[in-house]
Formats: sequence, structure tokens, C-alpha cells
Amino acid sequence: MIKPRAVSLMVGAAVVCAATIGAIQQQPTDYNAKFDAWLATPNEPARVTPRIIKRTYEWLDATPSITTRHGVKYRNPSIAPWRFTIVASIDQALAESIEKHFGVVMESIQFGFTSEAEKTRLQRLEKAKLAHHGMLVTPSKDGTVGILEADYQWLVAGCANSVRPIAESILRETDRVLQESDAPRIATARDRIAAIFRFIQSIPYETIPDAPDGKDRCGMRTPLITLLKGGDCDSKSALMAALIRSKKIAHTIIITLHMKDGTGHAIIGVCVDVQGGDQTLTYKGKVYVLAEAASSDLAHNGVLADLGEVGPDSKDFQSRPFDVIPLK
Repeated sequence: MIKPRAVSLMVGAAVVCAATIGAIQQQPTDYNAKFDAWLATPNEPARVTPRIIKRTYEWLDATPSITTRHGVKYRNPSIAPWRFTIVASIDQALAESIEKHFGVVMESIQFGFTSEAEKTRLQRLEKAKLAHHGMLVTPSKDGTVGILEADYQWLVAGCANSVRPIAESILRETDRVLQESDAPRIATARDRIAAIFRFIQSIPYETIPDAPDGKDRCGMRTPLITLLKGGDCDSKSALMAALIRSKKIAHTIIITLHMKDGTGHAIIGVCVDVQGGDQTLTYKGKVYVLAEAASSDLAHNGVLADLGEVGPDSKDFQSRPFDVIPLK
């Protein structure tokens, strides 16, 4: 679940401060001391000694046994599901270092000022520093509140090299399964993305608890930690996007939704061939097929969510406010 944080009153499009605008006031010295200390923290994750662990991922895909009639899936239990197995090498030390670097302690990004020039200077420093920690601040619709959010581009780009071998293993396994199927064929781009999506569904869904280090990460985990521990909708969406983008299979977007119950939710969009029944979104002239990365194979029977399928609570999301985050 997405947990954006309102951080302060704002003026203009990118102003964040601790003082009430219109009544600029001096803050205690120790208040700015926390901000100064935060500015002095490292700008990148710590260089650590690699600690490689092996993790085996196994999942079923009942696609060959399922037919859909009038929107209802029927499974023939006499047809065995496809079986996938990959072994991944993950640098646990690197994963933990990136996770530790990600996010910010809320009180450290607040500051006081006595002039507009000082306010502008501190805001510029704050914005640059947040970018190094995978965070950004965007204005609310009325421009009065700054919203602290995770930077999906930072999350995806920061693990591309690490997840590429895993993506390659998934694609090799997909090629093997399709070649050994009853109707052998070569995997298409859509097959490859669908295979990555089905791998994502083997990753457990887990609500992210508050971090013991006191950092605000907007309810997210970094992709490598999601691989190791599981994650929620936005964490799994970021991992799926990272795997796809690591092999440059297709353009991807993250879509953040405002749900009817007031919570936030994230789904992913992939620019790939559209099939009948797909849920899609057109963004800047490109059609993106949607996927519900939060899905998991809870029954462990291989009956998985399809590419192009979103949950019932998300199908009408375009009737409500939503945001699109393109990923490079």
C-alpha cells in the first residue's frame, strides 16, 4: 500500500519548509542542526563486502490447462501446469545497504529560515539530497502541501545490474518450458513479460511494517529486499519494472491509484501487444497493458493473474485521480 507523507505547507511548486508560510519565523538552532546533519550523510549506499546467497524460486503456471468463457476461467485438472525453477545469486550485503540508504527520517528534512533567499537555498539543498536517498517531494493539487514520495526511477535504476541475471534466468526457463510444451514455439515479447509477471506472483505479498531505523520509506521496500522478503503492491511493481527494464524488453510505467477507501495502490503498465480483454491505459500516445503486481499464487496451484488483468477494485481507476510515473 502506498503511503505518501504530507510534509509541510508550501508556496509554489517545490517549496518545503517547517515554518508556516506567510509568517516566516526563526526556528530553534537545534532544529536546523538536524537538517545540517542530514545534509552531511553519504550520498550513496555504503560500499560493502559482497555476501552472496543462493535463493531457489519455484512456481507453477496453469495456463495450458485454463480456458476462459464469458469472462470465467475454467481449469482442466487433468492437464499438468508448467513448472518453473530458477536459482538466483543475490548480494545480500548490497541489498541491505541500498535498503538502509533508502528513505529519510521526517524530522531531519524540516528547517527554519529567516529570509526568502535562505528558504530557496535550503529547499534546493533538500531536493538534491532527497534525490540521493530515493525520495522526492511533489506539491499537492492545491499547492499547499508537499507530498514526500518514493522515487520509482531511483529504485528501478539502482538495481538494474543486480536483477539482470535473474531476468535472464526467467527468460531462459520460459524458452525451455515453451519448447517442451505440447505446442512448441518461440517466446514472444509478451510471453517474456508474462513470464516475469508470473515470477513476481511467486514473491509473497507482505504489508511493509514501520522501519525500526525510524526512516520513512512511504511503505515501500527496495527491489532486492523485496526479492528476499516479499513486498506489497508498489514494492512488487518496482521489482517487476526493474526486471523488465534490465533486459530492455518494453517501456514500463507505474500507475499510482487513489482507491475508494482513501488508500493508495500501485499497478504497472507495459507497452506490449494488446490482446482481447486486456485492461490498458494510453499514455503519451502509447498503449500500456496493465498488470496487478500485488497478485500472489496463494493456493500454490499455478492459477495466476493474467497480464492485462487488474483487480476488481482497480478496474474503474480512470474515473478517479491517478498518477503515471514513466520509467527509463
